[in-house]
Amino acid sequence: MREGNLLLIWDRIGDYHLARVHACEKVVQASVYTADLAGTDALYKWESIDSSKHTILSDKSAEESDILNRFKAFRKLMKEKNIKFVAMPYGRMEYHLFLLYARLSGVRTIVFCESWYSRGGIKDFLKSLLLKTIGQYFFVSGHRAFTHLTERYKIHPTKVAQGYSVVDNSHFEKGNSSYTDERKNIVCVARYSKEKNLIQLINAFAKSKARKGYKLLLVGDGPDRKMLQQHIVSLGLEGEINLSGWVAYTELPGIYETAACLVLPSLFEPWGLVVNEAMAAGLPIILSEECGCLPDLLHTDKNGWSFKSDRELELVIALDQFADKDIVQRKEMSLYSINTIRAFTPQTWAGKIVAMIGKA
Repeated sequence: MREGNLLLIWDRIGDYHLARVHACEKVVQASVYTADLAGTDALYKWESIDSSKHTILSDKSAEESDILNRFKAFRKLMKEKNIKFVAMPYGRMEYHLFLLYARLSGVRTIVFCESWYSRGGIKDFLKSLLLKTIGQYFFVSGHRAFTHLTERYKIHPTKVAQGYSVVDNSHFEKGNSSYTDERKNIVCVARYSKEKNLIQLINAFAKSKARKGYKLLLVGDGPDRKMLQQHIVSLGLEGEINLSGWVAYTELPGIYETAACLVLPSLFEPWGLVVNEAMAAGLPIILSEECGCLPDLLHTDKNGWSFKSDRELELVIALDQFADKDIVQRKEMSLYSINTIRAFTPQTWAGKIVAMIGKA
């Protein structure tokens, strides 16, 4: 491996990213630097990192463009810190410019990819050209993204590593050894917005056997909150279906500890990190087929069930199948989730980064 340091960049680095960064610091045989594309963001509102190895490339928010200033800050950072490897997402003009500059400067580039949806023949072709120009190696979430890059974009499989989408499993393991019949929440952790398909989940829960023994807890916040609450009231389900509002990262393990199962009914979901969280907490899972993590994390009847996102009846059936399981069977599913998610950790993430930069 060539001498030089590693730079990791995201829009804003939060708790999920920090676990990956810290794991890298333990195994990369060079200094690991980080950078935020922006100083603030409207969605997560994470605190800035207090570290001499961290740089904020622009004081503007993540939602604002500041291409020139960000590029100048990036170029300065690259030169001052002897950066020889950079890893970042793509999709924004700033990232494309960073990656192109790095490649032209002889710096090795790793592109983070979670996408697995085709945009049509012409768009896929153009995107393939872009990625082959700016990326040297690609770190994808799982099987679907790997197939997307290697088959649609014709990127050689040896250039693509799987395992990008991980969380700090240890943070969510609280209570995963005490799965009991006292857990009476079916939980969905998702933004209150159209693409999360929460109205269908509410309707399906109302028609399912699960309603007799469980409550539905929707954890999150977003633009559809008022509409969701009104729908719950119109169905007469107050008290049976609850909106928790936004829950801090530090409080999420406690939410999962009260849950018997996780449902993620999304119409669009590149991966679904909440599934990693729930599995680390020992939960069975019910996922729409639009969840990118499904082929990697869901094993039908072993730790959960899937359904087509536009088929409410299929979701009702999945909830019924869960409700029909006794506590012994659900404990077996809990253990299966725990064992499966052990292959997706910040440590495995860092190992893939080391393997990619080791090829340089």
